[in-house]
Amino acid sequence: MVTINLTLNNFSELPALLDVFGCFGNDYEYTTRGIFRRKIPPVCSICSTPMVHTGCNPHTKEGLGEINIGRYKCSNCGSTHEEDYSFWEDLKTLLFDSFNDFFQLLRYHNVSYDGISDIMDFIYPRSRSTILRAFYEEMEQETVPFSENIHMVHYDEQHPKEGRCQKYRLTLLDAKTQRMRADELFEDKSSEIIKGFLQKNLDASEPVFIVTDFDKRYPDILKEIFGDKLVHQYCLMHLNKLTVSDFPKNTTIEQELLKYRLLY
Repeated sequence: MVTINLTLNNFSELPALLDVFGCFGNDYEYTTRGIFRRKIPPVCSICSTPMVHTGCNPHTKEGLGEINIGRYKCSNCGSTHEEDYSFWEDLKTLLFDSFNDFFQLLRYHNVSYDGISDIMDFIYPRSRSTILRAFYEEMEQETVPFSENIHMVHYDEQHPKEGRCQKYRLTLLDAKTQRMRADELFEDKSSEIIKGFLQKNLDASEPVFIVTDFDKRYPDILKEIFGDKLVHQYCLMHLNKLTVSDFPKNTTIEQELLKYRLLY
């Protein structure tokens, strides 16, 4: 096991030092000057002459810490060699990967990137752009399973009249082919009518991605039919209409600019 030489200044840090250097064998030491190196310097790779200790090279990560890595010099040809410090890079990678997991968890709970940056000021400062970049790099590495059995459909209702009688036209449009899957007229559009129409024209045992307008009944109806195989999305046109309706009838230039940014 690696030899760790302690002083009064770092005596309390033994557990942390063991976590960092505990995986190294008896050939290595951590000196009282805080240098990690081999006890017996290696042989020169050029002339095969035993090398000697010759100080260290500091490796620093701002805000995180510094480690001194032993350096060796050949007394014959004068070549130098630095001890392997890949473990230091691995430790930094492990820490920043854990930060990325933390970012994903906070985003899952709808914390903004600015909010995450403010939280990180208490741990290890990270700017908004750094967090955003790290989050998207992680997302790009995710493998999303793809299923060709997912049906993507648009559900729509229209209200034509037959003479003086109000009718209700229920329609299913295939999102991929842009072709009509189903189109029927009904006397009313009760929840039971809608449910029966969907059950007749869609396989409830297979995953479905369905787009609807804002009728408050739809989420419960769709959940009852498809359960956890459902992805429900509101129509973007209706979302945009809802956004526009939040603005006053006579808008200012600033409000029109804000509306444009929200829509486009």
